[in-house]
Parts: sequence; structure tokens; C-alpha cells
Amino acid sequence: MSRISDELVYTEKRLKVLVSAYACDPDEGSEPGMGFNWVRHLAQHHDLWVLIEENRYRPAMTAYLDSHPEMKPHINFIGIRRQRYGEAVWSHLYYWTYMLWQWNAYCAARKLHEEINFDLVHQLNMIGYREPGFLWKLQVPFVWGPIGGHVQMPCRFLSSLGLQNGVYYGLRNILNWVQMHTSIRVRKAMKRADMLIAATPEDRAAIMAIHHRDAGLVSETGVTPQLNYYNKARWDGKRPLKLVWCGNFFASKALPLGLHALSKVLKTSQVVMHIIGSGICESKWKKIAESLHLNSACIWYGMLPHSKALEVISTCDAMLFSSLKDATSTVVLEALQYGLPVICHDTCGFGAVIDETCGIKIPVRSPEHSISEFAVAILKLATNPDLLSQMSIGAFVKAGELAWPEIGRIMAGLYRAVLEKEKNGK
Repeated sequence: MSRISDELVYTEKRLKVLVSAYACDPDEGSEPGMGFNWVRHLAQHHDLWVLIEENRYRPAMTAYLDSHPEMKPHINFIGIRRQRYGEAVWSHLYYWTYMLWQWNAYCAARKLHEEINFDLVHQLNMIGYREPGFLWKLQVPFVWGPIGGHVQMPCRFLSSLGLQNGVYYGLRNILNWVQMHTSIRVRKAMKRADMLIAATPEDRAAIMAIHHRDAGLVSETGVTPQLNYYNKARWDGKRPLKLVWCGNFFASKALPLGLHALSKVLKTSQVVMHIIGSGICESKWKKIAESLHLNSACIWYGMLPHSKALEVISTCDAMLFSSLKDATSTVVLEALQYGLPVICHDTCGFGAVIDETCGIKIPVRSPEHSISEFAVAILKLATNPDLLSQMSIGAFVKAGELAWPEIGRIMAGLYRAVLEKEKNGK
């Protein structure tokens, strides 16, 4: 496997940038892995001071710098301890303690700015719009993004989630709408920002509609292409198609849509679905699979370490991603980097990434329509090895377009655009 070099870029004057990246870990996926890759690749271009959570993420990043000493002059991690007051008693205090962490990070940032005199500050992650932090209060050019969290659960699918989850996501849609339109601190941060970056087209549209601000569009996550398509074993149709599904077992991930689609496909074709993940819906979803007589067609792995999950993904032929509400989703991009075409809904960040060259998108209309069209898409690949091979090549090409070094280069250029705008008086 090839490895992207950490060789530094010295083509232009390196800026001094303060980054708030609460979650940052090279050995994790999702937000921590996203935070790490943003920091790693931005440091190819600029010198960073990075605010991270002390207890959970500081040890991993210290170990990373110890194993990459060439990066030490260009990445400085500042650990801020998070005090989790009362979270064990009431989980919703999570948001309160996270906001307190952001405030403490801002207090540390003020002192750092007096010492360093930053050229620019960047509110990076977590990417949800609800928590903009407080760095926008500094008298320094301010960038916020990628920003996510505006995507709502499609109302036509609420009834398919079961009574409890249907009520939960219905109420969540209402509360999310209220928060999007009424949060004073979000409005202040949006207004103050010198540049906003949206994670998905839906987030970009929401920012424009609510805050009347244009936002750039940059995926919150990327890939490190590791394989050449010539190295991937070509599926010849002589064995069952190996389909993979990966994610947390939350209702919004909508695995039952995929299970019902699989039951339709098995009437005419051989397909095995490799299912990675766990969560609160696990017992319910396994009962659905059993009721559909899918015991021999589903392999349940449980929650795997990130590296082990990638090993399973790399051995499969295609991915089914049934989620109804996500950002770009790291696992979709990881599937692409291993040459797996992706079947998904045409929504959110993954809908913006997948096209006809590397997958099949299903319009978000109704549960019945999704089941039917997922089945058609799976059958299309299961009966056409040449099409799957062509889309596999397309997946590698798409992964190259979404490579982390390219995202770092784009963002580094946007930093300079912000400063040039500031220099010219906006």
C-alpha cells in the first residue's frame, strides 16, 4: 500500500493559525479521525496551535508527534480538560459541559494570542452548527467550518422507524428547526465569520436561508487512497456478491431498508451482507433479519476497531449505505478508497459525493420506494460483473478527487483568501 508523505510544503510564507479541534486522534474514524487529518494536512502549509480535549485526545496526539518529529515545529497541541459535571446522572448535560470546554478553550486562546499573535483562527470540529465555540470573539480573522447538522430526518420515513424512534426524530426535527433559527450565539458567530465552510449542500442552503451568508462547500472528511485498482481482485460473478454495511445501529442509519431489499434480491441472486457495527437497535434489527430468513445471508461482526473494520471493507465488492441523515460519512469515502461502488440515498454529503461513475443513488421518497430501488441496485451489480468492475475503477478515481492532501491545499488557499480580503478591507 502506498503512503502519503508527511513532507512539509514551504512554497509560501507559513501562517500562524489557531485551530479549535476538540476531537483529534489518528487511530479513530468519525470526528476524531477527521480532526486529525485536517490538522495533519493543514500543517503541510501553515504552523498550527491546536486546542484539543486533554484527557481523551492529548495522549494520542503526543504519541503521533513523537513518531513524526519533523512535524513538531509545525503542530503545537494545547490540551484543555473537559469537566463532565453530572453527565453520569443526566446525559443531556453533555452539551453544557461541551460548551464549557469551548469557553475554557477560548480563555486559553486569548492568552496564547497575546503571546503568538495569530494570523487567523479556525473553528474546526465538532462540525455541528449548534456549538460555534467562542474564538469568533478574538479580534482575528475567523473561519468556521466545515459546518454540519442542518439535515433533517425525512418526515415520510418517521413511521418506518417504529413508534419510539419516530417520535424521537419527529421531535428532534422540530427542536433542530427552532435551534437553527433562534440560537443567538450561532447567529453572532455566523455574522462575525470572515469565511464559512459548509459540509454538505443542505448545510450550505440552510446557512444561506437562515443567516443570509454564502458558504464555501468542502467535505468535512477525505481519504488517503491506498490501492491502485489493478491490485483489487476482480469479482467474476462465480461466487456470491459481498456487500458491506457499516455504521452505528441507530434508527437514522435505516439498516432495515437494506435488509428488506436483500430479502428481495435473494430470490434470484446470491448476495452476502457483511454488517459492521452495534448500538441500541441491534436486537431489533437482528430480529428483522431473522424474520426475513436472512440468517445465512448476513454476517454480523459487531463493533470493530477502525483498522479491523477497514480490513473487512477491503475484502468486499460493494457497499450499501442506507442512512437517511448524515454528513459526508467517513465510511463511504473509505469504501471508495478500497474500490467499492456505493449504493446510497441521494441526500446529505454522501449524495453529493457519489455519482454514476462510482455508485447508484436512490431518491428519498418513501420507505417502500427505497426498499424497491435498493433491491434493484443490488441486483444490478450482482448480475453484472463488468459494471461492478467499471464502477470499482470509478470509485478509486473519486477517492483521488477527495484525497486529504487536496483538501488541505484547498483550505490553505482559503486561509490566504480570507487574509487578502481582510487586507483589502473586505
